[in-house]
Amino acid sequence: MEILTEKEFDLQWLESLQSNQVLYNLRGFDQVKNSISKWSEDSCHICQFASGVEVSLNDEIIYCNHSVENEHHDLRMLVSKFYLSGNQGVISPGIENVEAEYSENQGYNYLFYLPDITETEQFFTGTPLQKVRINLDLAFLKTFVQGLEDIPKLLQPLIESDRAPRFHCPVGKITPMMRTVIQQMWHHPYSGAIARMYLEGKVLELLALQLSQLLEAEQIKPLPQKLHFKDIERLYHAQAILQQQYLNPPSVINLARQVGLDRIKLQQGFRQVFQTTPFGYLQNYRLDLARILLENEELTVTTVANRVGYSNISYFSRTFKRRFGITPGQCRSEQNILKD
Repeated sequence: MEILTEKEFDLQWLESLQSNQVLYNLRGFDQVKNSISKWSEDSCHICQFASGVEVSLNDEIIYCNHSVENEHHDLRMLVSKFYLSGNQGVISPGIENVEAEYSENQGYNYLFYLPDITETEQFFTGTPLQKVRINLDLAFLKTFVQGLEDIPKLLQPLIESDRAPRFHCPVGKITPMMRTVIQQMWHHPYSGAIARMYLEGKVLELLALQLSQLLEAEQIKPLPQKLHFKDIERLYHAQAILQQQYLNPPSVINLARQVGLDRIKLQQGFRQVFQTTPFGYLQNYRLDLARILLENEELTVTTVANRVGYSNISYFSRTFKRRFGITPGQCRSEQNILKD
């Protein structure tokens, strides 16, 4: 995959631009950008608050594979990301205890601090890429801290020093509560000053949920055994197979054979990388697809259940509610209300 500098990409983006619309001061957002180019179809809602917090809600359809090299010159901000759909590859050499190449994946949230580094972001054709990114000024973070014991250990160097070490941390799965807050940000009914107050409150709520998840993980989860990079590649290959064959998935044994791992290593690796079993990942993927269909298509609950591989509607409803905190019918009703 060809790697473009940020300037090269911007130039090619402009040359291939088919449409570009920028709206200002819409529903509390400073800018709402919609564009179509040879690379992608993008929709981005951006808001920067006086507190030093910035948020962007991105919804993209990637048309062709590409990589963009970004220079993080003195970017001394804590960055939070939530991937609702899609995967993104990253090459960031120079982060202690982190492989130079890693992936950020749908259904998970990440926290990182990467100043003074060259980072290459990889975009892949296929699943729509929907994510939330929050940039948090360190001075603003410090206003909340009463003592270092109040915050996760990972963040304590950011409070103690202006020259904290870089880190990239997969915090965990996006919880139903996080997902609800994100949907409220995307679809809120307010405008003007009230919208900005609402959005800033939701951004802080989302950060609080993420830091609480990180704090809990630090307290109860031992450091995982380091996986070899080739094994991680095989695990992501297994993930891709489950995504592609979710209606007729292979057994765990056959999946392990296809990617060149033994069954135990596959199961242990899934728990370490994806925080669930292969079966759990497959079920969550089906349920995530179901929620997307319920939120974006005029389909019955039964039709959606059948499309994602559930023949038993009662079982589908129970597992859906266990994952998202609401029933499929309630999810569909909420979206109809928002559209009205």
